[in-house]
Amino acid sequence: MFESSDARVAAAAGGGSPARLSWIVAFFVLSGLTGLVYQSVWTQYLGLVLGSAAYAQSLVLAIFMGGMAIGSWIASRRAERLTNLLFGYGAIEGAVGLFALAFHPLFLAGTALLYERAIPQLESPLAIDLVRWGFAVLMILPQTILLGMTFPIMSAGLMRWLPERAGAILGGLYFLNSAGAAFGALAATFVLVPALGLPGTLVFAGLLNLLIFACVILARFPRARRRPTASPPRRRTGRRIPSCRD
Repeated sequence: MFESSDARVAAAAGGGSPARLSWIVAFFVLSGLTGLVYQSVWTQYLGLVLGSAAYAQSLVLAIFMGGMAIGSWIASRRAERLTNLLFGYGAIEGAVGLFALAFHPLFLAGTALLYERAIPQLESPLAIDLVRWGFAVLMILPQTILLGMTFPIMSAGLMRWLPERAGAILGGLYFLNSAGAAFGALAATFVLVPALGLPGTLVFAGLLNLLIFACVILARFPRARRRPTASPPRRRTGRRIPSCRD
C-alpha cells in the first residue's frame, strides 16, 4: 500500500527499500492483532476477580480505551524528542511483550494476596469492590498505555521517513491496524484460547510483540534527519545615507 516506484522516495528514506516498508506493514498488522488478543484474554482473566463477565467486559473496555488515550497523549508530547521513532516503536512493542509474559504469574500472585490478605480485612462491600476494581486497573493499565503509544509513534516515524506520503501513511496505518485488530479478536475467541488456554494465548501474543522488537532492531531503520533551523535575518551594516537634516 505504501510502496512507491519513485526512486527519489527511496533515496529520501535514507537508502530504504520496499522490503523495509513491507516489514512495517506486517509489524502494524501484528500489533493490532495482539492488542485485541490481549483485550479478549484480559476480559476472561478479570471476570474471575470481579465475579461477572459483563462487569469485566465493561471495565476492560473502559481501561483499554482510556489507556490508549493516555498513551497517545504521552506519545504526542514526547515524539519530537526521539531521533529514531521507528526504533522507539520497536522498544514499546518489546515492553508490551514483556508485560504479556509476566501477566499470568503476576495475576496469580496478585489474586492470592487479594483474597488471602486484603479482602478478609474489609467489611464494607463497597470497599471490597473498589479493591477488586483497583487491582484490575493495575493489572492492565500499563499495557494499554503502551499500546496507545504505538500508533502515534509509528505514524510520526513513517511521516519523517517518507514525508511525501504523509496522508497515505496515516490512512493506511489506521486501516492495517484495524484489520489486524478484527482478526485478533476472532483468532483469540475461536482459535487461540481453545487451543492454548489463557496463559498460552498471552505467551503467544507476547512473543509476537518481542518478534516485532527484534525485527525492528535487525532492520536498522534510518534515523530521522533533523530539520534545519532557520537563521535569523542579518541586519545590513552599510553606511547610513546622510539626509538633508545632517
